[in-house]
Amino acid sequence: LFSLFQSINQISTAQNQTVLQPIHLINQSIMSLEIVRYVPFQSCAEPSFWMKLGEHKLNTVQLSEEPVSVKASYAIQSSVSHRLDPTSAQVNPVSGGRIRLDQDSINNQFDNSTHGARGDDDDDDDCLSDTRNDVVQVKGVVKILNTIESFKKIDKNELLNMHCLPGLLNACGISFDDENTQYHQSNMDALTSFFCLCYLDLKNHKVLYWFAFPALVPVAGKSPRFAAREDHCVLLSEAHGEEGVVSLHKAVFDLRVRLLSKRCGYPPFLMAIWSNDGSIGGGVGCITCMELSESNFSNLTQVEKQNCKFVFLDPTTPSNRHSSSSGSSSTDGTDGTVPMAVPVGWPLRNLIAFMTLKLGMEGHVEVIAFRPGIIRRIEAHSTGCCFDVKDVKDSSLVMHIELPKKDDYMWSPPQNQFICMGWELNARSKAGPRSVNLAPLLSSAHLSQQATDLNLKLMKWRMIPSLNLEYLSNMKVLLFGAGTLGCSVARTLLGWGVRNIQFVDNGKVSYSNPVRQNLFEVTDCENGGKDKAIAAAYALVRIAGSTIQSDGYVVTIPMPGHPFHENEEDVIRKDTDTIQSLVDESDVIFLLTDTRESRWLPTVMAKASNKLLINAALGLDSWLVMRHGGNTKDRLGCYFCNDVVAPENSTNNRTLDQQCTVTRPGLAPLAASMAVELCMAVLHHKDKQDALAPPSSRKDASSFSPTAGEISDELVSPLGVMPHQIRGSIVSYTMMTPTVPAFEYCTGCCKNVVETYKRDRFEFVKRVCCNTDGNYLEDISGLSSFRSRANAMMEDCLDWEEEDEDE
Repeated sequence: LFSLFQSINQISTAQNQTVLQPIHLINQSIMSLEIVRYVPFQSCAEPSFWMKLGEHKLNTVQLSEEPVSVKASYAIQSSVSHRLDPTSAQVNPVSGGRIRLDQDSINNQFDNSTHGARGDDDDDDDCLSDTRNDVVQVKGVVKILNTIESFKKIDKNELLNMHCLPGLLNACGISFDDENTQYHQSNMDALTSFFCLCYLDLKNHKVLYWFAFPALVPVAGKSPRFAAREDHCVLLSEAHGEEGVVSLHKAVFDLRVRLLSKRCGYPPFLMAIWSNDGSIGGGVGCITCMELSESNFSNLTQVEKQNCKFVFLDPTTPSNRHSSSSGSSSTDGTDGTVPMAVPVGWPLRNLIAFMTLKLGMEGHVEVIAFRPGIIRRIEAHSTGCCFDVKDVKDSSLVMHIELPKKDDYMWSPPQNQFICMGWELNARSKAGPRSVNLAPLLSSAHLSQQATDLNLKLMKWRMIPSLNLEYLSNMKVLLFGAGTLGCSVARTLLGWGVRNIQFVDNGKVSYSNPVRQNLFEVTDCENGGKDKAIAAAYALVRIAGSTIQSDGYVVTIPMPGHPFHENEEDVIRKDTDTIQSLVDESDVIFLLTDTRESRWLPTVMAKASNKLLINAALGLDSWLVMRHGGNTKDRLGCYFCNDVVAPENSTNNRTLDQQCTVTRPGLAPLAASMAVELCMAVLHHKDKQDALAPPSSRKDASSFSPTAGEISDELVSPLGVMPHQIRGSIVSYTMMTPTVPAFEYCTGCCKNVVETYKRDRFEFVKRVCCNTDGNYLEDISGLSSFRSRANAMMEDCLDWEEEDEDE
């Protein structure tokens, strides 16, 4: 993968100024130290960061390639020897600071936050409330490309200048469009910012990325140099003594305490105001530290400016770090120079540019690469924050640098402009991207969930932006029946991202089931067969992973025309209470049972609890899918609204082919798919189960399908129309979508039946089930009186016909 990018967009040779020199070359002469050399930052993105970024891409960014704001941090590092390759310490005697990113780096609220290095007009509210003050907080952006081809072809240097150069110039007080125009506001965050270009292979869980840490670059031959003096780079303890080391640490600590109220991170750039004579030795004077900004610098007196030293937190770690503490120090030479400490940290690049361009400084300047041995976190609410001399372990450097001029940053024609650089080298120290494969780090359950959700989340990118996947994944679905329809409906629900599915069934898996019911296997039929509800729930978890919450309930649904004895009453009562509890806890109910009468009680319960109910039924070569109406005045009819008799025992006195669900094998998957799709369309309508259905078209007597031009927007959800019923036949391969209003005297959903059930609960169910002729339910619903009136009207009509014949 790396060789694929060796030939694309090579970084300019100017970046090679950061290449570290061997120790023996640094020690040869002072001339080799004339040019200030830097150690670039190293990216350290945790796998959790890439996983969170992938979720952000799927759920929020989608097809947009606009940069995403992220945050990161860096701090000092402990000195670690090279265990794997001892010779590498000779080639690379130092290691650069690490920019760390994790799952908390992606935060939509970070756009207005900042770290300790603040602009002139920033206010306290801009700081992060949970910022650690022992690390430097930095801002950056990630540009996510949609195709790997775009990643290959894009001009990396042009991209870096387009996204990062304006911020750097603004921080240095230069307008991006007009170099002579000064900005009144500057954002110091840009001096330590970063940029990342990446391509996320969400399907294979791989990431191709390339980090850059932008820095303003002077023209060739004008790089900053050390001053022509022997002490151009010495230890802080050599330059100002041990008392000076302790005083500087104390001044930095005091500044951090003052910044506690601002809840800022560790300040990356400081100004240290030395005593009037510029020394600490001999017990004269003190040090005052303040944040680096143009306003703070301009408020200094002329004497303070002369004694001002610029400090930056240097994350660079030499392999053999010089250290000094209170009462001890060490150097490699008698002259006090520290060749082992060169190169220095990457932040110095932009600090020099800031001093030259923003502060207008020229000539010689003294800079301290602050390298504390340890940085302890200061708790905002702790009492008695005291400076401890024992914590002072220091290897800071004092450098005397000749600043370049402002014109030295202006590249000659044809560019005639400022440029920035800073692309990170890959693991082979070549200009090119890096990659990471997250798949081995993810559990099988997580991979399964990600793969299942991928198709759904991609729908939101273009086709169905309003798709509410969060609601679907959290809703609870109850399936009455774990047979042919129940298995197919459950599998289709998994495809829609539904993760909480409950089954109700009292049957067992028989040897005729596995070929038609896709959640069962032959092993489920052995030893008398497993309970269907439990076996189906277990199969869902086995198929889709542990993120699925599925349970099976082996209960018997009380049915009209199926009386029970007194000794069974306690069991039936308990089953009734269990079913009612499941209905109350569910968001959607599917009725998928074999018989007509088994659908009655769930219909009444769903109406009483105002739940969305989807009904599906099969014939030999036809099928029905319908949704029951809600509680509105013009509600739609239920499964029993077309009946003029109460449901009864449909298996009594029937032959075997009439007792079993004999249907063509391809019918159940069709009906199950239609039932789930109808459910999804209704759920995405603002009125859900109360949504009205489109009227049936009467232009063609043989068709009941709605005409698209006749449907108003109120009758359509983001997923399409929401018919009341879908009646299909595989004899003629046609479908009809009739709309039927609720029947006033329906035995399943009329007001009298529902109110009686709410009042009497099991006693009402008991009377209905034990009344074998169905008169009780017909009387309660008013169907008996309605039928009597209808019969009387028919008799009157017949009498009129007889009178007409006599005449």
